Amino acid sequence: MGILDRIKTVYATEIVAVTYDGRSVTNFEQGDAFWIYAIDEDKVVRMQILSLYSRDVKDVIEQMRRIRVDTIISKNFGGKAMSELKSAGFKIVAFDGGAKAAVKKYAAGEIREL
Repeated sequence: MGILDRIKTVYATEIVAVTYDGRSVTNFEQGDAFWIYAIDEDKVVRMQILSLYSRDVKDVIEQMRRIRVDTIISKNFGGKAMSELKSAGFKIVAFDGGAKAAVKKYAAGEIREL
């Protein structure tokens, strides 16, 4: 069973991916993994770690599309990454801190899309 199958077993109004390095939210271009959160209304109903097979923006976009991510949260985004992610239809949000704090603040409407 893949990550999409596990995420889809719960009702979610939004799927959020948060760049992560084992300690905190990283810059988009430096992330090795993402925490994937299924959010129902304003609370997290499921989470799963996803390791990247490539840091290339086009590869990350493809991985995020496959698991139906709506929003990507990162500490910072380079200009090229920001442009490509927005062109691909993702909402992007900047946050400096822990992954759980980022998604909780996002779900509560305390941080907004760039």
